[in-house]
Amino acid sequence: MRTDQQLKDSLREIGDLKSALDEHAIVAVTDPQGRITYVNDKFCAISKYAREELIGQDHRIINSNHHGKAFIRDLWVTIANGRVWHGEIKNRAKDGTYYWVDTTIVPFLNEQGKPRQYVAIRADITERKKAEEELRASTKEVLDLKSALDEHAIVAITDPQGRITYVNDKFCAISKYSREELLGKDHEIINSGYHTKAFIRDLWVTIANGRVWHGEIKNRAKDGTYYWVDTTIVPFLNEQGKPRQYVAIRADITERKKAEETVQQLNADLEQRVAERTSQLEAANRELEAFSYSVSHDLRAPLRAVDGFSQAVLEDFGDLLPEEGRRQLTTIRYSAQRMGTLIDDLLAFSRLNRHPLKRESFDTLRVVRAAVDELGAPWPDREVEIRIGELPATSGDPALLKQVWLNLLSNALKYTRKRPQAVIEVEGRTVDEGVQFSVRDNGVGFDMRYADKLFGVFQRLHRVEEYDGTGVGLAIVQRVVARHGGRVDHVVGGRREGAVEADDVRALRANTSPIAPVPITPTVRP
Repeated sequence: MRTDQQLKDSLREIGDLKSALDEHAIVAVTDPQGRITYVNDKFCAISKYAREELIGQDHRIINSNHHGKAFIRDLWVTIANGRVWHGEIKNRAKDGTYYWVDTTIVPFLNEQGKPRQYVAIRADITERKKAEEELRASTKEVLDLKSALDEHAIVAITDPQGRITYVNDKFCAISKYSREELLGKDHEIINSGYHTKAFIRDLWVTIANGRVWHGEIKNRAKDGTYYWVDTTIVPFLNEQGKPRQYVAIRADITERKKAEETVQQLNADLEQRVAERTSQLEAANRELEAFSYSVSHDLRAPLRAVDGFSQAVLEDFGDLLPEEGRRQLTTIRYSAQRMGTLIDDLLAFSRLNRHPLKRESFDTLRVVRAAVDELGAPWPDREVEIRIGELPATSGDPALLKQVWLNLLSNALKYTRKRPQAVIEVEGRTVDEGVQFSVRDNGVGFDMRYADKLFGVFQRLHRVEEYDGTGVGLAIVQRVVARHGGRVDHVVGGRREGAVEADDVRALRANTSPIAPVPITPTVRP
C-alpha cells in the first residue's frame, strides 16, 4: 500500500503538472452533456469571458458558426465513443472577435466505459492562421497575376545555364514547338542567327551580373518562319547574389517590325527616287545654264547687230530714204530692242529658282524706298504720289524681295501713266500668322475674266501698243513669293482677307485695278 507520503508526493506532482499545463495551454473541462465545469485563466483570457460567465454554460457560448454541422457532428461522435479528437477550431470571443485554437479533446470514462467528462486542451494558433490566410491570399494573387501574365505575354524561365525550365502556352504557340520539345533545351533552339555575337554577349553579361535586360529579338520558329519579340529578362538571385533563374517576358511585335521594314524600304525607295530626280534636275539645270549662255551670247549678238546697223542706216542714209523706209527701220530697231528685253527678262525669270534663298530679317521700308529710288523718282514729267503706310519688318531674301517691290511698283507706275494724278499706296500689317503687304493704284485696271492669267509668264492683259512690257514682271513676283512660302493675290475694290502663311512673309498682294479717287495729300517721297 502507498504510504501517506507517497500519496502526498503524487498529489504534489499532479498539481505541478496541472500548474504547468495551465501555464502552457488553454484548458476546459465539460460534463457528458457538454456543460463547462472548469476553465483555466488562459481560457478566460482568450475568450474574454469571466469564469462565472462560463461555468455551467454549453460550449456553444463560444461557437463562431464557422464550422459546418458535419464537422461538429463528427467531433461529438468521436468523443462520445470514447476516442480522442484532434483538430483546429475557430471560436468567437465575447467582444465578437475570432480566434483559432489547435484542440485536443480527451474523454475520461466511468466504470461502464462511458464518458464522465471531457478535458479539452487548446493552443492559440490565431496568428498562425492569419499568416496562413495571408499566405493563401498572396498565393492566389500571385497565381492570378501569373494567369493574367500568361494570357498577355510570352513567358519562359531558364536556369543559370540557360536551359529552359518553364514555358507558357503562348511561348509554344509562337515558337511552334511543344512544351516537351522545349523543356531542358537551350534558347539556341529558337536562335534566328540574325543578331551579332556582340549583341548576344551583351545580353548574357547583363543578366549574369544580376541586371535586367530589355531589347528586341528576332527568333526562328520550328517551321522556319521568323518572329520578333520585345523582351525583358529579369534575373532572380540566390543568397549569394548570383542568378538562380531568369524569367523572360516577351511581347509579339512581328507585325510592327514588318511595318517598320516596309517604311524603311519605302524611305529607301523614296531616297533613291529623290536622288534620281535630283540628278535629273541637276542635268536639266546644266542644260538650262547652257541654253541661257547660248541665248545670252548667240541671240544677243545678232540682235545688237540688227539694232546697230538699223541705227547706222538711219543716221547715215535716213535723209535718202522715204518716210515709209525710215518708219520700217525704226520698227526694226524697236523690235530688236524689245526682243533683247524679252531675252533679259526670260533669263532673269529662269535664274530665280537657281538663286539660293538667303533668309534674314530686314527693314521693309528701307527696301521699298530703295526700289522707288531705282525706278527713277522723282518723275518730273508726271504727277505721281506714292503713299507709304506702315510697313512691318519681315524676314526673307532682301535681294529677291527687292525684285518683287520693283516689279509691283513699276507695274503700278506703268498702268497709271494715263492718269493726270497717279496715286500708288503701299502698306502692310502684322496678322496672326505673319505679315501681309499690299500695293494699290488708281491705274487702268483689267478685265476680271482674265484675272487667272495675271501672274503667268508672258501673259499680258493689255496690248503692247498701249502699255509696254514683256509680261514677265508679275510672274517673277509670283515665283519669288512662292519660294518664300507665300501667295500673291489680285484684289478689286479693296482687301481680301485670309491669305496663306509664308513664314514671316504671309502674303504679298498685287493690285492693278482702279481704286476710288482720293484727295491729294502731301506726297511721301522716299
